[in-house]
Formats: sequence, structure tokens, C-alpha cells
Amino acid sequence: MAAELTINETTPVAKGTVIFEAGDPLGCVALVLKGRVVVRSTGIMMTLGSGNFLGICDVMRGEHEFTYVAGDGVTVYPLPVNDVSRVKKLIEGKAQYRGLLVTSQNFFIRDIYKSFKTLREATHSLKDFLAESYNTYKSEFTDVGFVPQQIPALERIGTETIEDPKLPSGLNYYLEAAGVEVEAQRAFLGSKPLISFRHYMEQCELFPPLVEACRIYGEWIFKFFRSLIMDEKNLFSFTAKTALDMKKSGQENAKISTLIDELISRIDDTEKVLIETVGTDPKLNRDHMQALYMALLSDDVNVTVEEDSQDLSALNGSLSQILEYSGVSEEVQANFRSALDGFMRLTDKFGRTKEALATRKKVTEPFFIVYEAAVKKSFSDPKPPLAVHLFLTYGYVSEDLLTEEDLRTLISLPDIGVGDLDCHVYTMAEWLKEIYKGNKLPSKDEFDEDYEEHVRKDHAKDKAAADIAMADAEAKLHFEVDNLFKYADRLINGNISTFVPVLCSEGILTTLSTAAVTGAAINAAVRKVEKVDYSIFYREIRSYYEEIELNNFTNIDRYTPDFILFPVCGGGCQMWQDIEGKVKTSHARVLMPTLSEGDIDSMVLRMMAHFRWEKCRTDMGAQWNNYRYPSLTSEYTDYLQFYKKNSDLSAEKKEKVKAQLTQAGNRHRDVFTKDYTDWILKEAVGAMRLNKISRDILFTYCPIAQEIAAGLVSQTSYADAAKRHTMEQKKIEKNITNVMHKFTKNGVDIPPEIEKTRAFLLEA
Repeated sequence: MAAELTINETTPVAKGTVIFEAGDPLGCVALVLKGRVVVRSTGIMMTLGSGNFLGICDVMRGEHEFTYVAGDGVTVYPLPVNDVSRVKKLIEGKAQYRGLLVTSQNFFIRDIYKSFKTLREATHSLKDFLAESYNTYKSEFTDVGFVPQQIPALERIGTETIEDPKLPSGLNYYLEAAGVEVEAQRAFLGSKPLISFRHYMEQCELFPPLVEACRIYGEWIFKFFRSLIMDEKNLFSFTAKTALDMKKSGQENAKISTLIDELISRIDDTEKVLIETVGTDPKLNRDHMQALYMALLSDDVNVTVEEDSQDLSALNGSLSQILEYSGVSEEVQANFRSALDGFMRLTDKFGRTKEALATRKKVTEPFFIVYEAAVKKSFSDPKPPLAVHLFLTYGYVSEDLLTEEDLRTLISLPDIGVGDLDCHVYTMAEWLKEIYKGNKLPSKDEFDEDYEEHVRKDHAKDKAAADIAMADAEAKLHFEVDNLFKYADRLINGNISTFVPVLCSEGILTTLSTAAVTGAAINAAVRKVEKVDYSIFYREIRSYYEEIELNNFTNIDRYTPDFILFPVCGGGCQMWQDIEGKVKTSHARVLMPTLSEGDIDSMVLRMMAHFRWEKCRTDMGAQWNNYRYPSLTSEYTDYLQFYKKNSDLSAEKKEKVKAQLTQAGNRHRDVFTKDYTDWILKEAVGAMRLNKISRDILFTYCPIAQEIAAGLVSQTSYADAAKRHTMEQKKIEKNITNVMHKFTKNGVDIPPEIEKTRAFLLEA
């Protein structure tokens, strides 16, 4: 749930509400007046109290580095600050903020540095512990005649070097400053605008390297934790299982018993660091670990511990299975293997170093070549191997990139399920099959050019060659992979700068078991929207009836969008196109991930708002923003462009519109999207959130279903919009009654499409 902030107004925020989210554009900042706010970033989790300015440290970045979540009793005061000039204006114009702002930044820097030290110590300590414990595991079991199993990740641990991040030289000054008595800090730092602003600018330069350092250590700790307990081949399980075998042979070893106790203690301590300092819950399943430990403590020497019922052996050598199945050339196979090997060796797989960026690029390029070849083969194979199925559906390529728990979760995820759902939901493999078979036209590319335009351009002087290309199934398949899949995959992932198309536990920022997107979930979310906005999927069709000399009549038919699920884990979604080709009476295309880091209902609602906007733009053509041709987009554009001169808006309402535009980066569609969300979720139940202008436009062009509207029209705020809507309905009713009378008068049966149109217009 995201916070609704009103600029320059005291705003209470409910517990658990996201005030700002990492990665979002910085539209404003907020001063915490009361309560405590949880601050999270990769490698950082802490709390901030009253007197802190949320987001102020990221003004120069232009987007939020941290996610801020309200605790109990939080009240904030949003400020219209989104660039450095506004910070300077704030400092110069608000003397009471000067010392408070810079002092709170000092404390924030100090707290992040404390996390940094905790993580640095935990990283080195855990590395040394694992190296020593692994040596003990091997030597002690070898001494008593048992053959210890190798753990590849720990075999390399002795040769891995943790390069400690270098922190800025100016950091110590601000750490010392944070130790000065608070009132003394505020008195000095707030004495002159120049002093405050200079300190602020220097402070902002300290945050990125500090946050990056915490992230690096946090990822090292999680990597080591996987080797300790989470990976299929982990130190605790191997030690405990071999100790059980030793126990059954009548042997005991005090060092092994001590080692097991130490491993459990370290598991507990590291899990606590991950949750409380790194801000990552590893979702450790302790059942099997506890069963092994209890078996070791049992007096029964024959006690056994059942293995997990899920068999992962089918995924052994997944990469080889996928490459062999795809049939790509040896060169492509070698390139993909080499790239993945390099990716696996990265200590920071999602870092922003040149090495990490280059390595991820090397993985990305052959991935889509292998995918295209494998998916094409799957068209004639009703049941490909499990590893191939997971590759095509989720982007999975190797068992070594996922924890054992994630592997088990992945193979037990529910079917996406398409069936006879109202909105058809396709996996990427199913969608590409539709393209290959000619059941669907290829999608538009990033420049809004469709396949036909692409072909005609390439074969401008050779019509015969163009006709052949238009019927070429493989060419259409490649166009879809190259222009939709390859381009939009990173958008759907949502992490543009750190994108890699392969599924990797370190890149999964959600609980995998609840991340699966299904056709049923998408359709349930769509139904919630359509229950309110009943006309959203209906399109106008021009019809001609010579038998009654009717040359122009508008019928209406329903076209629900198609949803295409990308084989990626992420929080992005895209309303890619609102029609197929140039045919208005066709299905839109909405892109979503198969594994979602976001709330499906919220994502679908946002996409339906985008659909409403783009559908109107398509219907209106070049006049979509011309107020002389009334429409949803033209009236909304006019409203947002000239709100300052609108006498129907109070000064307070105008400020809110201004804040909306600022937060949306002056993008009119994004303002509409926020209003549409309120229209569906709030206004439809009588909780007024919109001003008179936006409410009237939405009531006209996104009318609420009759049974819901009946409870609203009596309210004063809805009176004008309801009156306008009622007048339009009466015109429509009169027109269609006259048309039906013409059919009856001429002894002609009323066409079913007219009956359908009448039912929709008069009964919806």
C-alpha cells in the first residue's frame, strides 16, 4: 500500500504504508513529525524517528535509494523538493529547517556507518568460520574412515578475496560531527544558509558509496549463508548426515559434535544479521535442519531422517539439458557456458562495476538465441524436459544459480493456467507459438512500428519479397523475440541497470512461493476493475444496414486484453499496445512477469488505467489532445494544462494538482492513472478523493456501473456529473429505440449485434 501525500500539509500515515519506494522518481521529500519509519535498501535496514527528512539525501540522484515504510503513529509533512535548487530555496527560506536538516543527515550517515561496520565484521568472520569449519569437517571425518563430500562453493572460499570497499575521506568529519551535542550541531549548522547548504551537498556525496558498501557486504553474507545451510550442497547438512552415519557405526567424535553446535549457532546469528541489518529474510526452512539435529541427539542409533519428497535429480546438469534441447551451434553453446560461468564466479552478481556489467551483457546476448531455438522446438513437443519447461517459463538455466529451497519451490509452483479465462493469459512460450502459427500478428517494436511496416521498409522495391516475408513464420517469430521479448524483458524485470535474463536466487527480491502469477489471479484482478468501470473493454463498431437505409450505426462489442507473461522475476509491467496491428476491434497486449515482486491487483489496475488512456488516443487519432473534440484524453489534457485558470478549483485544489504533476514528472497519463486508481478503489465506494473537474471527466468517460452509481448520484459532489451522464444515456436510449423501430416497421429481424448493443447501453 502506497501513501497518499498532500504537499505542505500534515499527513498521517498508516502503519505498513510505503511512504517512498526505492527506484521511484523523487517527486517530493517528507519531514517526519511523529513516529518511526523503517528504512530499507539492499544491505540496509534501520529506523528513523521524528526530525528526519525522508528522501532528502537522494535529491541529486533524482530517484529514491531507500524504501521508507511507516511504523506506528507516523505523521509526515511532505515538501515540494525534487531538485537541488529547491533544497537551496528551502534552506534559505526556512531557517527552522537548516540545522534540523543537516543534523538529521549526520545521524543518518552515522547509523548507516554502524550497519557498515556490523556487516563488514560479520562478512569476514563468517568467511573465516566457514573455511575453518569446512577443513574440520573434511579432516575429522577422514580420520575416522568416512569420505566427506565436497562443497564446491567452500572449495573456492580460501582463494576468494573480499575487497573491502573504500569509503570517502570526508566521512570521518561527519561521523565526528554526529557525536557533537545535538543543540550545538543545530546552532552552528543552522546559523547561515551557506554553511547548511555546503554541508548538505557534501553529505549527499557520502550516501552512495556507503550504501554500495553495505550492499556488497550484505550479498557476501547471503552467499556464505547459502553455503552454510541453504544450498543443496551445504555444510550443515553434509556434516549432520555424515555424523548420523558415523553414529550408526558406533563411533563418536567430540570435535564433530562441537562443530555441529557451532554451525547451528552461526546459522542463528547469521539469519539474525540478514533479517535485522541486511533487511533480507532468507526464508530458511528449519524443519529438515531440526530433524537432523534431533536425530543426532536421539538414543536410537537407527533413527533415520526422511529426505524431502521432491526429487531434484531431474534438474541435474540443467544447462546441458537446455543447450542440447535447443540445438544451437557449438559456438553459441560455448559462449553461453562461458558467460554463465563468469556470472556464477562474480561475488557481486548485480553490482554496477564494469566487470559485472560486461559479464551480465555476455549472458544476455546468447540467452535469447538459445531461447528462440528451444521455444521453436517446443512447438512440436507437448512435454519438454523439466529443465527446459522451467527455462521457457521462468528463465531458469542452472541449478547452481538457485538455492535448494528456491529449486523446490520453483518445481511446485501452480500452473499458470489459461483455459477459457475471460482475458487470455499466455506464457512467453505459448505466445510465441501463437505468433509462429499465424494466430496472432507480431507486436509493435519499441518505436511503435509493426511487422508489416518493418517488412515493407526492408523490401520497399520488391513487393514479391515483401509478400514472402509477410508469410514467413520463422521471420515473424524472430521479430517477436528480437523486438518484444528481448527489449521488454528488462522493463518487466524492472532493474534496468542490473538486468540479467536468467533466474538467480540473489536476484529474487520476494518470496518465491507467493510470487507466481496465474491466469486466475490476473482475471480476478481484471474483474475487480470491470465491476466498477463496466465499459472499459467495449469498442465501437461502425455498421451499415441497407435493408432499412441506415448508413451509419455504432454497435458495441467487448474485447478483453491479452496478457503475456515474461520468463523473469520482477516488479515491472507494460501496457504494450491497445490494439493488434491497425484493427481497433482487437485485443490489447499487457506484459507482466511470471514471478511478480509486486501486488498483482495493483499492477493490473495500473495497466487498466493505461489501457483506458491509450484506447482513447487510438480512437481519437491526431485529435486525442484537441479540446474541440471532446474525449477522455483531450479533456484531461486541457484540465491539467490550464488548471491554474480554472475557477472551479480552489487554491487548495490547485496546489494538489500542482503536486500531482510534480510527482508524475508532468506526465498527464500518470496523473490520470493515479486519479483512475482512486476512481476505482475510493470514489466507487463513496470515499471522495478527486476534485470536481477530474470527477466529472471520469464519470463521463469511465462511467461507474449502474448498481454502484445508484448509491452515489444523490450526493452533491456527483450531481453535475450524474446529470450530464443521464442526459447522454437518454440520447442513446432514444437513438437505439428509433433504430429498432425501423427494423420492426420494415418487417426485418433485429440483428443480434444490435440487441447486444442495446443490452449493454441500457442495462449495464
